[in-house]
Amino acid sequence: MARTAFTEAVVERAAPTAAPPETAVIRLVSALPGGWEATWRLEGDRILLRIGPAGPAAVHAWLAGVLVDGGGLRGWRQGGR
Repeated sequence: MARTAFTEAVVERAAPTAAPPETAVIRLVSALPGGWEATWRLEGDRILLRIGPAGPAAVHAWLAGVLVDGGGLRGWRQGGR
């Protein structure tokens, strides 16, 4: 069985009025495209994601779209590691 390649991404709370991390991570994971999978870890106001099998460009484009579209994620942004 082939191993799935994962892309790491970080999402940070940018506004104090944004949804709490525990809520935001559920919203992110539930918005994943079909066939994608993710693991995650919370570090304060940061969500560390490992998403596969899509490559980095697709993951970051999807994440940018999800954060722009809202979906209860207003006040969250992509961050650095």
